[in-house]
Amino acid sequence: SIANFFKNLGVEIERRRNIKHTIKQLSALSTRELNDIGLSRGEIWDIAHSSYPKVKAAANSNLEGWV
Repeated sequence: SIANFFKNLGVEIERRRNIKHTIKQLSALSTRELNDIGLSRGEIWDIAHSSYPKVKAAANSNLEGWV
């Protein structure tokens, strides 16, 4: 429904905002600080995205078992 679409859109916008904030905060750390917490610069993107997984949309129960 349209209401669910906008609800999911709001959730996705918030998720992306959180990911961007996490990337910004981790990127601001020095290489030494990242090493102290066991990260490298190449892992920042993966860490940020795995911290905020996508929310799966609700499936149509009428199609269960068919798709």
